[in-house]
Amino acid sequence: SEQNLSQGVSPKQFSTMSATTTSNTDPRHPYPTPPQTINPDLAAERASAPFSPLRITHFLDGGSASLTDRRRRLEALIIRDTSGVFSNDDNHYLHRTERHTRALAKFVRLVELCRAAGIGSHPRPPALEGEITSTKEFQTLVATLSDDPLPTSLHWVMFVPNILTLCDAEQQSLWLPLCRDFKMIGCYAQTELGHGSNIRALETTATFLKEIDGGAEGGEWVVHSPTLTSAKFWPGTLGKTANHAMVIARLIDGEGIDRGIHNFLVPLRSMEDHSLLEGV
Repeated sequence: SEQNLSQGVSPKQFSTMSATTTSNTDPRHPYPTPPQTINPDLAAERASAPFSPLRITHFLDGGSASLTDRRRRLEALIIRDTSGVFSNDDNHYLHRTERHTRALAKFVRLVELCRAAGIGSHPRPPALEGEITSTKEFQTLVATLSDDPLPTSLHWVMFVPNILTLCDAEQQSLWLPLCRDFKMIGCYAQTELGHGSNIRALETTATFLKEIDGGAEGGEWVVHSPTLTSAKFWPGTLGKTANHAMVIARLIDGEGIDRGIHNFLVPLRSMEDHSLLEGV
């Protein structure tokens, strides 16, 4: 209704509103929208367009007015949020540490809005129950933030997809709930200082140490970057934010044979106080 639009869109309203609205009324802005000053030449060009901008918008949103309306309502959750945490007004004047702290605050608020709006709560496979970052709605909301890259982005862009595609059901049942609740925040550590995206040249090793050779009960993996050029370099989220990494390394089996490149989930920081773990 116009009353709802004039008051903005709360997460609760978003979760209960019908997605079939076809009105072009825009919930992202105050209602009625304040008059804008438009260059007359630009206004004339827009008026003479041989196509409907609204129909093009519907096409880009997936082909229907209801999808455009849904996107706008999602964006309104960010644009009209009253907390003020999503403001970018002084971004260019903040210290790097301040921007990192603010970006984390934006992420926390984004998660709060998603939970309140019921995003990720619809029926899904057990491994993804309650997971918000893999939903289309979450991607729309992240795009709305635009001006501020989130320091947690590699968690859902690379880390969680690797668990979903490479880990078995037992591993997923252990790690995905931790990822969902952001107790485990991951990154993707492939790039090395001397090798960039040349995966075959990676030097970091993951060596299986048998119990009889001094390893833990049942054996353990020792992940090691032996040279300067093998240092993991450039992975986003790694420097300050992640407490786990999906490390790409050469698997050296218990007999000392190089079995090629494999993925290893490696803890980096304490999940209690975020302090670096020994050896990292």
